[in-house]
Amino acid sequence: MPTATSVIAREAAPAFTRRSTGSYRHAHWFLLAALAAIVAGFWPSFFRPLGAGDVSHSLHGITATGWVVALIVQAWLASSGHRAWHRRVAIGALLMLPVFVVSALQMVHVMFLNPDMPPFLAPLLALIDLPSLALLLVLVALALRNVRRREAHKRFMASTVLLGLPPALTRLHQRVLPEAGFMIALHASLFTVEAILAILIVSDWRAGQRRLAYPLSLAFFVLLHAVMVPAAASETWTSLMTSFNGLPIFW
Repeated sequence: MPTATSVIAREAAPAFTRRSTGSYRHAHWFLLAALAAIVAGFWPSFFRPLGAGDVSHSLHGITATGWVVALIVQAWLASSGHRAWHRRVAIGALLMLPVFVVSALQMVHVMFLNPDMPPFLAPLLALIDLPSLALLLVLVALALRNVRRREAHKRFMASTVLLGLPPALTRLHQRVLPEAGFMIALHASLFTVEAILAILIVSDWRAGQRRLAYPLSLAFFVLLHAVMVPAAASETWTSLMTSFNGLPIFW
């Protein structure tokens, strides 16, 4: 019986039968820029002391970074016409995804156990992280569903990288403007991602592309940005987080 990954690999084959030309030929450079921002944001807390943290933090950081690196490599392989290696990297990334998701859930749980975190902050970050994780899975599912439609497929996959920018950019903004405070840094990071998505949408429209990935991602960020503060302080979210932290999956 064929496995899910083998079916995905076979279906992906027609998408890269020749060297890619036109749009997204140099997408790997833009994804590298996103990776650089992520590394810079998490440099003091993860990359500089790499290996010094606990297993949970290390596993999450490695898998999150590995996901972005895999997309960079895939973008280059696709533009270079290396079909077989593109499939191999895709399978590896998909196998790593469940580990990344579980480690992300663990990190949300760990936030609530941190005595140094202000009481308002863990529910707020959880309200950003958990929906972002859900959107990640939706984007990946849509990318796989559109694996034969190259223009849609690569935009859904590229959108997953943007989900990692708010926490990284928030840390960067805090270091550049420490007097501004956390909330201003958070708002600035979300505005930055929203601006990037708006530029991508305009660029697509000018190129005659009408694709779902960027409008969907922008709608998500705008809605999240608008409701995150009051929603995080609501009794409903507090109750949901109590139930979430009581799940038996956490170690």
